[in-house]
Amino acid sequence: MTIVKSPISFKQDHIPQVNEPFSLKKQLHKNRKPSNEDFDSYYQRMKEQMDQELRSEDDTYFQINAGALLGEATSVAYFINEIEKYVRKNPFGGAVPSAYSNITEALFQEWKGFGPACHWLSNKDYAESTGLQIIGRKIFYNRNGGFVPYPYDMPSLERVEQLKRSLLRSDGMLQLNKDNPSVEFKIDDPLWPGRFIRIAIWVSPRVWEGYTTISMRRQVVEFLTLDDQAGTGAIPKEAVAMLRAFLKTYRNRIIAGPVESGKSTYANTEVGEQLLAATKCLGLVMIEKHPESTLPHVINGHRIIPIQASNEELMEVGIESLRHDPNIIFMTEMRFNEWEFYLWSGEKGYDGIIGTFHTVDPEDIPYQGAFAVSTRVGGSLKGHLMSALKACEIVYIFGSREDGTKRLMRVSEVYYDAKKNSVFACDLMRYDKEMDSWTYHDQLTPDILQKMNNKNKAATQEFISLLSQLAKKKPMTNPIKESMKSKMVLNEVL
Repeated sequence: MTIVKSPISFKQDHIPQVNEPFSLKKQLHKNRKPSNEDFDSYYQRMKEQMDQELRSEDDTYFQINAGALLGEATSVAYFINEIEKYVRKNPFGGAVPSAYSNITEALFQEWKGFGPACHWLSNKDYAESTGLQIIGRKIFYNRNGGFVPYPYDMPSLERVEQLKRSLLRSDGMLQLNKDNPSVEFKIDDPLWPGRFIRIAIWVSPRVWEGYTTISMRRQVVEFLTLDDQAGTGAIPKEAVAMLRAFLKTYRNRIIAGPVESGKSTYANTEVGEQLLAATKCLGLVMIEKHPESTLPHVINGHRIIPIQASNEELMEVGIESLRHDPNIIFMTEMRFNEWEFYLWSGEKGYDGIIGTFHTVDPEDIPYQGAFAVSTRVGGSLKGHLMSALKACEIVYIFGSREDGTKRLMRVSEVYYDAKKNSVFACDLMRYDKEMDSWTYHDQLTPDILQKMNNKNKAATQEFISLLSQLAKKKPMTNPIKESMKSKMVLNEVL
């Protein structure tokens, strides 16, 4: 006999869910409705509650806090975990700010990160951008050599002040107030391990109230050889051998130009080339207020001593550095205080000195250096100018084109003409914008040629030969320009 089983029917909502294990966590959160409050209100509530709880629970809170801003993985993970726990307990149902992809990212960046500016620091799409600037709530970033508006603004002026305070905590020695309204320091670059980002902050009364300015400059290039520089179009390929021969004569040089013109990168190129070409172990002393050069990390086999000194220490530290037998002295960024040591060492007869400076007129550089020293320490401007003329020998001027590419605009010998009692710059190389090419001039003063021969006669002969060949192919017109500022000082009737 066949037994027919009668089907048993159940109401759909009574069918047991045997495949899903019981979850206490789900049951606890099942009836919690997402908050419909706006993001700012939700964020403020979370911030107040978690700041109070975490400060009381963790003795290392402030250390972890600083690490989170700078992208330290353990610190970031700590706060992300705390945020996720809070969101599970207090679901958010409102709109997440457009700068962020989810509520966790938004809460972390507004609470412990850089706010909307975080993408410039962590998104590879911005890896080649050399600068970001926050002015009040507005944000701008450098794209292809020029600043353009960033996709997002800071949410409020208070958020800018919060970011400022967080950045200052990264260095306990920094002081920023009405009496000291500007600071400069550096942080590690999250996108480029081993590199750094320079940060400068201005507050009132340096700037108007509500216009706190935070400028960040990224070190994009580590080290380029002269061949690499030629590959970028910054210098002509035809001149590489000539420039390389000149470096072997160890003359004193100033690499100058506006901000973002490529001068710092090229200064590193010149010093690196000198080290790479050396047949013996050289001593390089690098003097800077904030670490800028990557040469100690990429060049081996030489005595590279990176010195960090404040403005007040620069002269003393510079003199002390000479006791370490340097062959090259590299001053990575010269402003006022650095000029005092540059002039002093040049007047004492040291060579192989190189520094970078913000200017575009090679003929006026001795005057500008003398004026900087005179303003700071007093004394005769004419006397300081004569010292500068002994220290400043060759000047390179760099510039940026409209498309952001860098160009070596001029290479000039700067010299004093005793008969005319004036200062002149004689261009040896000059970039012609209309022709998009360089022209050359091969006449140098007997004084610098003697110094070059004394240092390396073979390299000097090679340099002159190559420069003369280029000058015949692409001759320059009107290579000499007088410094009217220096002329006025030197011919002043006392």
